[in-house]
This record gives sequence, C-alpha cells and structure tokens, in this order.
Amino acid sequence: MGASPAEEIARLRKEIEFHNHRYYDLDDPILSDTQYDELYQQLKALETQYPQFASADSPTQKVGGHASATFAPVMHGVPMMSLDNSYNAEDVQAWHERCAKLLGSDSFEMVLEAKIDGVSCSLTYVDGVLTTAASRGDGKTGEDITANVLHVHGIPHRLSSAPAGVLEVRGEIYLNKADLAALNEKQAARNQIIFANTRNAAAGSLRQKDPAIAAERPLRFFAHSFGRGDIQAGSFSAFIDTCRQWGFDVSPVRLQTTSLTEIIKFYHDFDNKRHDLAFDTDGLVIKVNSFTQQSILGSTAKSPRWAIAFKYPAEQVTTTVNNVLFSVGRSGIVTPVAQVQPVSCAGVVISNATLHNFDEVKRLGIRVGDKVIIERAGEVIPKVVKVVEHLGQQDILPPTQCPSCGRPVYKAEGEVGYYCVNPSCPAQIKGRILHYASRGAMDIEGMGDAVVDELVERQFVTHITDLYELNFFHLLSLENFKEKKSQNLLDGLEASKKRPLSRLLFALGIAFVGAKTAEVLADHFHHLDNLMKATPEELQLIPDIGAAVSQSVYDFFHDPTAREQIEQLRKIGLNFTQPEKQVSSRVLEGKTVVFTGEMEGMTRTEAEQLARQHGAKTSGSVSAKTSFVVAAKAAGSKLKKAQELGVPVLSPDEFFEMIKG
Repeated sequence: MGASPAEEIARLRKEIEFHNHRYYDLDDPILSDTQYDELYQQLKALETQYPQFASADSPTQKVGGHASATFAPVMHGVPMMSLDNSYNAEDVQAWHERCAKLLGSDSFEMVLEAKIDGVSCSLTYVDGVLTTAASRGDGKTGEDITANVLHVHGIPHRLSSAPAGVLEVRGEIYLNKADLAALNEKQAARNQIIFANTRNAAAGSLRQKDPAIAAERPLRFFAHSFGRGDIQAGSFSAFIDTCRQWGFDVSPVRLQTTSLTEIIKFYHDFDNKRHDLAFDTDGLVIKVNSFTQQSILGSTAKSPRWAIAFKYPAEQVTTTVNNVLFSVGRSGIVTPVAQVQPVSCAGVVISNATLHNFDEVKRLGIRVGDKVIIERAGEVIPKVVKVVEHLGQQDILPPTQCPSCGRPVYKAEGEVGYYCVNPSCPAQIKGRILHYASRGAMDIEGMGDAVVDELVERQFVTHITDLYELNFFHLLSLENFKEKKSQNLLDGLEASKKRPLSRLLFALGIAFVGAKTAEVLADHFHHLDNLMKATPEELQLIPDIGAAVSQSVYDFFHDPTAREQIEQLRKIGLNFTQPEKQVSSRVLEGKTVVFTGEMEGMTRTEAEQLARQHGAKTSGSVSAKTSFVVAAKAAGSKLKKAQELGVPVLSPDEFFEMIKG
C-alpha cells in the first residue's frame, strides 16, 4: 500500500531539508541542481494538490540555507531571495504570461544575463566605503564574511561618486575554471579536499576561519543585483552600468529585449558557446528591466516574480558505480571506465564515465557500489569527479593482462599509465582506424564504431592501409550493408586520398601532434618528404613546436614500421602535399595573433583563418611574443593574461579595420 499524501509530503520535506543542509551549510551537495529540482517540484505539486497540508516551514516557502554559528549573523535589510528555475521554453513562456497579466501588457523590457555558478554575496557600503559582506544564509539572516572577501577580485573597497548613506550591491563569488584546476592541483599535493566544481570551491573558501586561506584563493565577484540604497537608476540595466563605472565586474553576457522569441533563440545559441567562457555558467537569468515594474510584480515568500532562471540540463549528476571496465586505446594505454547507473546529464543519458587512470582511482578512493558525482560539459567525455558516499566493498586494481588481447600489461617506471604493448591488439587497431577515419582527420563518411568493430573482428582490416583494399565483396558481407551503403563508403575512402597533408599528419596518430600542430607542420614543409627529412633541431626552429613534439615527430618518421606504412600510402595514391595558403595581403606579416571571446558573424576558427590570409600567425595561448589579442564578447582568461603581460588588446572592429588598411 502506497504512502498517503501527508506521508509523501513529510518524506519529501525531510529529504529536501537534508539536501539543503548539504548544499548551503556544508558546501558538499550530493545531488545535481536538476535532481534537487525534481524533488522540489514533486513537493510543490503535492502541496498545491493538497493545500490542507501547507506549512510555513516547508522548503517551498523559504530559502534553503541557514546562518552558520561560525560567523557573526547579519540581518539583511532586504531579504535575499532565490530564483524559480525553468529548464524549458514552455516554463519561461508561462512566466512571461504571468508577468504580462500582472503588468497589464505583454510588451515589457527584459534583460538576460549569464547565470554564474557561484555563491551569493551581499556587499554593504556606507558613504561609498565597504563595511560588510554577508552570505545569503536563510535569506533573512546571513553570515558576516567581510574578512574573507577583502581580497576578492572585482570587489572595490571604495566607490567613487556613490550616493551618501547605505548602498547594498549583490552578486556572485566564484572561481574561473582554470583557477579551479590550479587550486585542485595544490589541494591534491597537500592531500587536502578536491573541489568538485567552482561553486563548491568558492563556498569552501568563504567558510574558512582563517582569512589568509581565502585570500590566497583566486576568488572573483560579479555584481548582478540591487539590494537597497538611494540610487538614480530606474532600471536593472542602468544599475548594472553604474556598477561597472564603480569598478565592479559584471556579466559579459547580456541581452536587452522585449522579445521572448529572441531570448529563447539566445538560450539555444549560447548553449554552444558557454563552454568557451572562463567561468562556469549553468544557465541564464531573465529579469524584468524596470524597477517600477519589478515593484508591481512583487514576490512570493521565496522568489521574485519579476525574474526566473532559464537553466541548461545538469552537467553534474549523482549516480552509482555498478562496475569498472578497462578500456584500451589506440596507443595501448589502459583506462579505467566506470559503468554507472544510467542517468541524464547535460541532456544525454550517461552509462559510462572515465576514471582517467589508476592514480585517479586511488585519489578518489572509489569502489564498485559507491555513489559518485559525474560531470559532462559540452562534448567532453563524462568523468567521475567525486565520491559522495562510500558504499562499495570491491577495490579497483590495475589489470595484469590486457582485457582485449590477454597479453601482459606493463607500467613504465615514473609513468602513470598501464600499457598493452602488443601492436596487434584488436582494441588498439580499432582505435587507430577510428581516429584515422574521424571527421578532424581523413573524414571517411560511414566509418563508424560498429563498422570498424566488424572490419577488425573479421580481420578485413589490421592497418590503416588495409582500408584502401576494401571492395564490394568485403562490404556486402557486413551487417546492414547493401549496394548503396557499400558504394558510399568506397566513395568516402576514395575522397580521403585527396585530403591535405595536415589532415594526414593528424590522422597518423603521432604522439603530441594534434590538429593545430599538424597544420603548422604541413604549412611549413608543404610536402611529407620534406618533413620526414627534418632533424629535431630543425623542427624546433618552427614557432610553437617544442622539444617533445619535435622528438616525437622525428622518432615516428624514423620508425621502420611507420616508414613502410607511409610508402604503402604513397603507392595507394594519397596526397602528401599541403596547398599554399591564400594571402589577401601582408598587412599582418610577422604578427602573432590570439583570439578570445565570441566573434559575431564568424567562428573563432574562421577569424584565425582570416588573420592568416593577411600574413599573421595565430596561436591558442598568450605570451610575451604575442603581437596583439583580439578580445570579443565574453573574453576570458586570455584577455586577463594579455593585460598582465602588457600585450595590446584590440576589439573585433579594430581588427577588421586593421586588415582593411
């Protein structure tokens, strides 16, 4: 017999309060926002259906945190509320309709900003001087964290031209993604806690009793809300512009519009760009712009009616490790892969997540049966980032034999990886073929995982050169292959012979040679024979080619097996040349250019190609040798590095004017 509505409401309230405590008070959540929101919506729906069980103490009626006894309490002059969340356009449409009904018009201005994944903070200034910094706490009472925010980047201690009296500015304290990685390296070296994400790192830093610990961590602040005070601004956008003039950092991602259609389009377009930002963002925040209209709309007990969070599917979720398998890559390295209870993450159902290597397994202390957090950002392979509950008994130990071919597995002294050194290992052959045929390499359409598996298992293909020996009889014997599909694959193989040298170099799988390095080498040598004759010293003279890359390239082309493979590809008729780059002008001759941020009307790759057409070299990193940086909207860490090094920074418009000249 199922639970009664009252029992289910009580159960959900207890479970949500537990997760509120983990998230707000311990800074150690074990559920993703999406999983938490599912529980929250279940409770909200039941309370709506059975209003007789409503309670002011319900989590749906209050902000989730509590004021910690570790820090002095601070009463908020105006409550710090939490936003309602939405994950689809229908919810946002419903919010817009509610606003329109209360305002008496469906034409009102809205502002859209990136939702920073950090920790809410309220800053109080008296006569322009910072006096108090407080956490959100339970929304009414927060914690005095002033000592811990004095060194946070983006928080001015004094505001010029600020109004007299009390002024409260609210925002988010966070870490950049690169800074989190560097911090976690230090934490690991000290055998201290590893932070699962930038929000946890920021929260953990602000709760330090010793302000010196928080001061050494690269915390940052974005202003995003008005608390109270006598200001002249009549709208949110005007207030944010004033914050920027006072010296606050504000979100570089903003859209001001009256069109809900434009907002929804921006939401979908931004999903493909947000991973290039320096900071983590889990969605967008939509606000009614006018402060007068905000007052008309008011708020519920917990959330403002004039704002809503338009979030993306969770990139971190909690699940259980059911098993650990060992995957063998094209280089022979053995990677532990966690088979997890299938769960939706970033819009995709995840059933496998990488554990990287066995040192990482040891650091995590992970066992089969543990509850873990997995992460998937953009197109990145899902990975296990943290164990949230140790429930398993079975330790994960490195294999002694290759799971693919059964040969012994070796670990070189001083290296992290375990290797299968059998070059005929089926898993390695499959990996090499898939890489060779991939879109960024030889781009052989129709050569997917299932096809490669069958080709290798039937021993039709053992080397990349065997691909070009395939015929109709081979392909028609494969599962689901008929004449048209067979012909398409054969056409794809024929077309691959004409790919430029840069694609071939990348496809060969030379250690340390990615797509960009392959292009640099191909542009420099123009023909494969020229590259094969180069010494390590000659290779190092090429900009962006270091000692490790040059030695790897030299060793590859002086390996007898590789040279034999090259000669076979020559006989097959593959293109060994790189076409001369079209040069529109020499206006950027001798310049090294770095692009950062979101270019309007073109991708970053297209912008780099345009710069090269005018004689420039492009690079993916900023150094003292960089001639200038082109910083577009939402520029990240490269812009900061340029400013630190004194490298000139141009806007996209200035760059376009330069090449026109």
